[in-house]
Amino acid sequence: MVNLRPFDSGDADFLYIWGNNPEYTGRYEPFEPVTRSELDDWLPREKPGILWYVIETRGGEKVGQIVARLQDDGSYQIGYRVIPPARGRGVCSDAVRTLVCHLFASGVQRIVAEASPKNKPSTRVLEKIGFRAIDYKKKALDLNGVWLDGVVHEIKIRP
Repeated sequence: MVNLRPFDSGDADFLYIWGNNPEYTGRYEPFEPVTRSELDDWLPREKPGILWYVIETRGGEKVGQIVARLQDDGSYQIGYRVIPPARGRGVCSDAVRTLVCHLFASGVQRIVAEASPKNKPSTRVLEKIGFRAIDYKKKALDLNGVWLDGVVHEIKIRP
């Protein structure tokens, strides 16, 4: 249903437009607008330990982003965003499933993700893929002066 491909400078317009739209960030992540020059400076930089992909439909429509950050223990922490018009269509679940399969195929043993317990769609994505809740963090994220809790989910490769 979706393709994942590494972000490149040709994706700057997509990032600029959606990154500056608070609906893209949603109610559970900080909204951090960026100028076009900041984005143009940041995009070409190497990002060691970070796998960052644009989510595209099979027809080539850019609908979101997904990132995996290498942790000190060799696991990866993932995060994702999908544009509002593409939500509720299985796009995010497909992207997470694709990334998890890619990471496991490359030898990664454990993947984690964190979501607000109020963010039911994100939690549902993780549960559908096979993640399970392993930790509850009180006051995990300061969102414009309001503290949100977080639930850490994990999935491990099956031996």
